[in-house]
Amino acid sequence: MRRPLGLAALAACALLILAPAAWGRPARGPASAPAAEGAEKARPEAKPDPRPESRPSQADQARTRREKARKIAAINVKLTRLFRAGKYGQCEPLLRQILDVDPNNNVAWYNLACVRSRSGQGEKAIRCLNTAVENGYTAFRHMERDPDLDAIRQAPGYKKLLARRGEIQRAHAARIRDELRERFGEGYLYEIDHERRLVFATNVDRTTLADMKQRLSAYASAQWRDLFTHPFEGYVTIVVPKSSDWRWGPAIGGFYSRPGRVLFARSVGYVLVHEFTHALHGADQEGRGQRHPIWITEGLATLFESSQVSGGHALPQPNRRLVLLQMLLKRKRTIPFGQIVKFNHPTFMKRASVAYSQCRYMLMYLHAKGLLRTWYDAYTDGFDKDATGAKAMEAACGKKLGEIEADWRKWVLALEPPVLQLPPKSAYIGIQLRADTDGVHVTEVVKASGADKAGLRPGDVIVAIDGERVVDPALLMQIVHGHEVGDEIEVRYRRGGKYHETAVRLGELPERLTRRRSRRRPAPRARPAPKPKPKPKSSAEPKPKPGHTPAPQVKPKPRPGHTPKPQVQPKRKGPTTQPARKEAA
Repeated sequence: MRRPLGLAALAACALLILAPAAWGRPARGPASAPAAEGAEKARPEAKPDPRPESRPSQADQARTRREKARKIAAINVKLTRLFRAGKYGQCEPLLRQILDVDPNNNVAWYNLACVRSRSGQGEKAIRCLNTAVENGYTAFRHMERDPDLDAIRQAPGYKKLLARRGEIQRAHAARIRDELRERFGEGYLYEIDHERRLVFATNVDRTTLADMKQRLSAYASAQWRDLFTHPFEGYVTIVVPKSSDWRWGPAIGGFYSRPGRVLFARSVGYVLVHEFTHALHGADQEGRGQRHPIWITEGLATLFESSQVSGGHALPQPNRRLVLLQMLLKRKRTIPFGQIVKFNHPTFMKRASVAYSQCRYMLMYLHAKGLLRTWYDAYTDGFDKDATGAKAMEAACGKKLGEIEADWRKWVLALEPPVLQLPPKSAYIGIQLRADTDGVHVTEVVKASGADKAGLRPGDVIVAIDGERVVDPALLMQIVHGHEVGDEIEVRYRRGGKYHETAVRLGELPERLTRRRSRRRPAPRARPAPKPKPKPKSSAEPKPKPGHTPAPQVKPKPRPGHTPKPQVQPKRKGPTTQPARKEAA
């Protein structure tokens, strides 16, 4: 039975991300025709009403998908309990209920095969396996080691199915590409990389796509050489969408769905590398039959999000997370190692601002000591005894966890923070910039600067400096900061779909830009000491003096023809949204 991620998670992700219904269109045919020979027929869906009706909105479609996912999740809770108790006869009706909700749910068909294999129904089990494959199930590694299928290992139909795994996966990749083309339409590039097992749907030009494929290929090779053992089994889908096709809000830069092997990234910079690391690590977990905790999965993804491949190795670089972490360490607000390694997903996300930065530099500490691979091997080998990774860290470092944490604190505080903005009088190109999908977008060119003299214009997208690929503003400023005033650099940029190169002589950052920046982000002021609260007055009424009659309290009469204004309480202002940050470079 398919258990590693939990049935509910797999079904929900299939509905929300990969399932054709999630894109508002009918399900397509099988992944490969020959696999249908021994397949069990899916339950027929209801015929559409020929009467015209209005097309449901995206919100209605999303609501329907959530309702389906909730129904499937509720059924899976009962299903898992019954299966573990060996009550296979009661499992099949529940699986049929899932297939009534989603007839093409490949995980449900796979689990039905497991139920029938355990019940001694070998031929029916093989037919269900073929149906699962038709609907996109390609986790052959799990299939090979799943004890629920031991009863049909020697069956000719099972062996025939495994022998065709390469053909089935290639056909599945072609199906994914066609579905992406149907979903996103024109204006995208759609490609399949069979060597690396990647499917692309990108809103970039061919030059950027070729560069992206080369960088991801070099990065994957480095990780398979230095850290991970198991490469991709199924094809990973990589989508770099248009802004109009992004439906997850401005705060989310990307995500990776491990069950569906789908990666979405709004840019080809550090976000893409972060999510691609999740894909590489996910494949290694699948190959080992393990499920690593969130501090390790996010720790590895954040560790390599800012990295350079040199000499066949991925080398992590300090990034803006270090600035936050050093501040937290000074304020003693980090999370003890013994706690963070035990965090589940909800707990981790409640402390996300701290946890992401901390787990990155916990693993960067091991990398700097040359112990990352040693720790990872010890962890995966002893996973059944300690799934947190704490024991493996102690074994790799030869110290207790508390001693490691104390040494780590000193190491982090001694690190040189990266350049997040150019300091006064430093070298600069002469532009205002912001991040773009595949480079650095020039928003303004300073008059008479090096950029102005070299012919750069607002709207240009800088993609490389001195032959080094530039994918985000932080990297550009890091490169420029390493030069002196008067140095000449070679800038490659795109304008109107065409690429150009120009030499830019670096000038000195004007003081007025520094003043403008300081006015825009003033230093936080120290809070004044709270004023002492006044003592409450006695509730007792003062006694009148003997022989004294207090004057009555008379309200003033309004003037004729005058209407007094009502007393209105001022409204409290809500949080303001800051505009997108632009920096000088």
